[in-house]
Amino acid sequence: MAAKYDALVPALKRLLPSRRLAGVGRIVGFIERLRAIRAGAFVWAVVLSRFEPQRPGFSQARRWYKRLTGRSVWPRPFQMRFKERNAVALFERGFDEAVGPWRRRRRIAHPLARHFSDVVAWDSTWMQLSHRLRRIFKGTCGAKSSLKVCLGISVFGLLPLTAQAVAGNLHDMEIFPPLDLFLRGTLFLFDKGFVAYARLRSLTQAGHFYLCPMRLNGNALITAVNRRPAWLRKAVKKNRDEVWLRDVLPQRKRIGRVFDLEVRLRPKARRADKRVVHARLVIVPGPDSKQRPYLTNLTAERWSPAFLRETYRLRWQVELVMKELKQHLSLEILPSKDKHAAQIFAWASLIALALSRTVSGWLWPLRRTVGLASAIRPQLVTRAIRPTLRILGPALTAPIQAAIVLLRILADELLAVVHTLERLRPDSFSRIEPLLQAA
Repeated sequence: MAAKYDALVPALKRLLPSRRLAGVGRIVGFIERLRAIRAGAFVWAVVLSRFEPQRPGFSQARRWYKRLTGRSVWPRPFQMRFKERNAVALFERGFDEAVGPWRRRRRIAHPLARHFSDVVAWDSTWMQLSHRLRRIFKGTCGAKSSLKVCLGISVFGLLPLTAQAVAGNLHDMEIFPPLDLFLRGTLFLFDKGFVAYARLRSLTQAGHFYLCPMRLNGNALITAVNRRPAWLRKAVKKNRDEVWLRDVLPQRKRIGRVFDLEVRLRPKARRADKRVVHARLVIVPGPDSKQRPYLTNLTAERWSPAFLRETYRLRWQVELVMKELKQHLSLEILPSKDKHAAQIFAWASLIALALSRTVSGWLWPLRRTVGLASAIRPQLVTRAIRPTLRILGPALTAPIQAAIVLLRILADELLAVVHTLERLRPDSFSRIEPLLQAA
């Protein structure tokens, strides 16, 4: 595998250019006091500090600022920059600038990309904060104060596409990314915590597709039967407007066959849109013949229940990215009692994830980074960057000739540990291909 050493520096410069960060800093009101702390170097210093193996905080970020700029800053003036709302906006816009190109149409070397513009997995995780922030970021699950980070990734290359940072007690049902950020024809995968019937209607109206589980206590009105059993089809024909799902299939009943139904869903929340939502409900037998119901707007004529079951497994990719953020990018470590500083450290970890994916694209084309068949694992790249950070950091600011020498050393270190050892092991991506041929 040959790495183009002269291609990483331009890629990193396009990721977060100093001039663009300076412009964003002026837009959001990040004032460079006496030009001592520049917006671009400040962002890069905090981002690189999130790769530190210890508990990274203000001191590690200040050391990285000195390495990148050659200027020493007193601890208090540097730490005070974390306590401004404008600094949070700087990192939010910086993350959006970094991941914006990945939301556009990309070349993807997988048959699934011929049918969908992208496949986006959406999920959330929360981190405990200091008890002093309990009035601002109310906690959940026994924590008095917590911050919830919601992340949407493309399953092709595990690329971050959008993120939100909210209070930990905010219910998942109230959180979802703006649909206009994504290409028309995107397939969304999310768990039942984000299922809101009005949201399903919005996804269909926006030209997107969705695949999500339905709660086991959910009750839908059956309007048509796409697949056996025959007795259910006869019951629907006989009582077209009065066949409720739980009347014919109780919640705890074990099943041994697939139910493929067309249903109507009615929101129950007081403030929700009361209009009926039409969807397709596929119930497949799980372990011990338990029911596994899935809601989707993919048509029964083209997409089989086996395809839906295997495709929903791809949602687990976002769980792996969350684990990567916590283990290797210090997302769980938010060492501050200030509300703005805690958010800055969280956004810096997300930008560090975008930095790692840029390095992955330098080593191996991101359009071919799909499942276990990929030559490298993006998670391994993130882990391998941590011990080689002293090489990557100077390469960001060094002249091109010196940077190429540093990048050759960096590439040798990374390629020694990022190879996939399970390329022949079947995964969901490989099992989907024959189902696509049938479709």
